[in-house]
Amino acid sequence: MRRWIVREIIEVGSFLFEAGVVEYYSGNLSILHKDRIYITRSGSPLPFLKPNDVIKVKEGKPVVGKPSSEFIVHRAIYRKTDHRAVAHAHPPTVVKLTFNLKERFYIPRDNEAKLLLGKVPILRVSKPSASEELAEAVSEALKNFPCAIVYSHGVFCGAKRLKLAAGLITALEFSAKVF
Repeated sequence: MRRWIVREIIEVGSFLFEAGVVEYYSGNLSILHKDRIYITRSGSPLPFLKPNDVIKVKEGKPVVGKPSSEFIVHRAIYRKTDHRAVAHAHPPTVVKLTFNLKERFYIPRDNEAKLLLGKVPILRVSKPSASEELAEAVSEALKNFPCAIVYSHGVFCGAKRLKLAAGLITALEFSAKVF
């Protein structure tokens, strides 16, 4: 397995936990490299990831282990966009914000998030976790936006590098806090 990929996933998992946007078992991370997706193992704790918590998936099948239940969403994003990395987290302020906003988009008011994110779609799907419906909605949104918020669930961000996707999540959480 590619060491730099494993190292980056482990570092980002720890970063997201320290930033307060994931809890012990929440969230998942992936990197697309060539024709393989490297994704966190199902049930793996992001703050304490080990190398065996990164699962290599080739042609839709894991080589060893069980990938995150949100694998279906990550795969759809890679199929429909040019993103090479995806971070999924449950930022508490962003999730809370979805309960109070009726709009289809969150429009940041702080300067940094405006520049980084523009507006962020809020997706209201009937099956908000690990479903085909979610995979379709998120992958369509990430064609045009770097992040998509899933009502009552969390956020998916895509980028060329995993650290960039994680940075978008923390920018979104900060923006929701000051909102």
